[in-house]
Amino acid sequence: MIIFIQHIEIEGPAALKSLFINKGFALQTVKVYDQEPFPVNLDIIEAVIILGGPMSVYEEDKYPFLEAEDRFIKRILSRNIPLFGICLGAQLIAKALGAKVYKALKREIGWLDLEFTAAGKADNLFSGWAGDGLKVFEWHEDTFDLPENAVLLARSVDCP
Repeated sequence: MIIFIQHIEIEGPAALKSLFINKGFALQTVKVYDQEPFPVNLDIIEAVIILGGPMSVYEEDKYPFLEAEDRFIKRILSRNIPLFGICLGAQLIAKALGAKVYKALKREIGWLDLEFTAAGKADNLFSGWAGDGLKVFEWHEDTFDLPENAVLLARSVDCP
């Protein structure tokens, strides 16, 4: 089963959901904004995809589910279950791995160029993409340091 973690109603799995359904995967979306609980049985989880949201990882007082999510991410990591974070999701994973998450020097909003690193071009995740990068819609003001042993796959000019 693929687990999606959704932080706000308008930022759901969308095209990713269709992709995984078409590949025959069972899916579950945990809507943390509706206080849905994280799965307890990790044995049935094949992968976790953590979606974005407008909050920051350091706003646990404002968004109490972030503490429970941090514990869930650490459990997933301890079991070596594949984990992918998009925007806020990547920041949450970095934080769970001990990396610093902080305000970026410049806010990124709009369609921006994402450049693949040499490691990114060689990685299975991006190896099927043509060219050196792609244009993606970004809307964030936080960034993070790479966790220990992490490999940078892609970057933008203002948020490396």
